[in-house]
Amino acid sequence: MSVSASITGVVGGLVAGLFPVPADADLDLSPAADDCPPGSSWNGVFCVPDEDELGEEVTTDCHQSDPLVLNAPCRIGAYQFVASPYDCYIGDISSDVPPNDPRWEGHSPGDGSVYRCIKLTAVGDGGQPTWGDYRDFWAAEAPGEQPPVVVNPEEVAQQLLDGMRFEPLELGLAPRPLEQAPGSIGLVGAPVWMWVTNAGPTTWGPIEESATAGGITVTVTAEVESVTWDMGDGTSVSCETPGDAYVPALGVRPSPSCGHTYAQTSADQPGTAYAVTATANWTATWTASTGVGGTLEPPRPATTAHVRIGERQVIEIG
Repeated sequence: MSVSASITGVVGGLVAGLFPVPADADLDLSPAADDCPPGSSWNGVFCVPDEDELGEEVTTDCHQSDPLVLNAPCRIGAYQFVASPYDCYIGDISSDVPPNDPRWEGHSPGDGSVYRCIKLTAVGDGGQPTWGDYRDFWAAEAPGEQPPVVVNPEEVAQQLLDGMRFEPLELGLAPRPLEQAPGSIGLVGAPVWMWVTNAGPTTWGPIEESATAGGITVTVTAEVESVTWDMGDGTSVSCETPGDAYVPALGVRPSPSCGHTYAQTSADQPGTAYAVTATANWTATWTASTGVGGTLEPPRPATTAHVRIGERQVIEIG
């Protein structure tokens, strides 16, 4: 079952002239049973296909552009989404506006109506919307349906990337890091092994997410291209694989995939240990069903551990 879920994010600044929603705002915001497209129903968060429609993708084609909310419900309670030039949910609040209120703009009740234009910022747990800024205005006629917002596929791709989880690496080192074994010590000139102990989708990739908006499907793929190991001695090592784990049975030998050799002890370092920092160099690409695509800048989480390096002492007996 493929479902286009709501993707939220703030794009650009807040709309000028809007006011914060009062805490006691009496708004009926519960989605009605017929808010979803035919052949689908509300599951508490977004519209999903009915059992006899499984396999069909559900898209509402209602996309708020600022803040960006894709595949939002087209109607929530008494509020109907209206795109350009409003880009908000609009409801008639005339019955709650006193006759001499300046929001009537000099008109008498019954001569047109006062409407509330309110922004949706998220659809939370249980399908309860989170409302942001709003403005009230008078209009002679109810704002009608407008053409759907034209969605920038790169903007959709960025929203997908922002929703991905990029977790820090967990480091394997031989000699063992002081965080795991405070008495551990390596030797100048001896091979140091480095590897990632938790390589998986959220630490190494690939991660792939897709969303459909306005009939266009956007897919983002992210994965780690390499890990940069800053060894704390002024040198760095780039490894394109998670590395090989060291086991004592291997003896003293260089790592076949990701290693280093220290030329000096860590005696002059803070805590008499080298700070080893591994940075995951993620890359992200996006493609759209229209044929366009590009690259994005994902985060690059870093993890630091400490290793102590000494030197072999030779004792002469004469």
